[in-house]
Amino acid sequence: MKQKSMRFSHFLRIAVTICVLILAFPLLAQNSWSVGDRIFGQAGDGNWYSGYITQIHSTGYKVKYDVNGKTIVNAKKIAPYTWKVGSSIRCKIQGGGNDYYRGKLISANQYNQFDVHFDRGNIEPTWSSSCIYDGTPFIPTPAPKTNRVDQYSPPPPGSSSRKFGPGEAVLAYHTGYWYPAKIMAVQIQDYAIKFSGGLEMNYVESHLSPVVWRQGSPVECTGKGKSAKSQYYKATVEAINNSEIWVIFSNNVRQTLIHGKCRSK
Repeated sequence: MKQKSMRFSHFLRIAVTICVLILAFPLLAQNSWSVGDRIFGQAGDGNWYSGYITQIHSTGYKVKYDVNGKTIVNAKKIAPYTWKVGSSIRCKIQGGGNDYYRGKLISANQYNQFDVHFDRGNIEPTWSSSCIYDGTPFIPTPAPKTNRVDQYSPPPPGSSSRKFGPGEAVLAYHTGYWYPAKIMAVQIQDYAIKFSGGLEMNYVESHLSPVVWRQGSPVECTGKGKSAKSQYYKATVEAINNSEIWVIFSNNVRQTLIHGKCRSK
């Protein structure tokens, strides 16, 4: 009888372990970040601080913030790290106590040292540990269940419907790829468009598409600091807004780019 009880207890422990793993797996599978990734994390005070991920677990992330030195805390939310030259930023200034002042980031280096032009007119050096995000950073939406977005299927040639208007962002089919462009004018039989690289052409509607890139969309991008004629590398969209696109390259490097740095098949 005692042996049966021990076998049942052992079976019960195994069953509980399996159930915990099954419940935790979806949470683990949804993580799109890796240990060491540079990010913004929302701390308990509601502010967004720069830092990096130190640990991933079934219910969230542990983040080491630049502020507070070695303090490691749980982040309420995670967003891509997007501070760069021109970004709006809030930082402490010398003699300003614990208050944060708005300004623009005018230079930064790999050691997280910043030069900030404050709205008050002064330019001061500071560190990322003395700054917080001005507002709320862009947070990627959850990936679709299939993690796939089908490419746009253009209407048949000769379609009479006019789907685009002046100023609208589109994708234009050129030399076998879809490139970001802008509608400059709606003409009698076609559209005048301008590609992100500056090329202006007339296009029929069958060769234009809405911007269908979403999280999980496969793209090819040239990367930061590369010219439009540089080699393209395979990447996946992590997030996108009206002007910028966050991508993960096949070598797991993350970058924030303008739309014109990317194309798709």
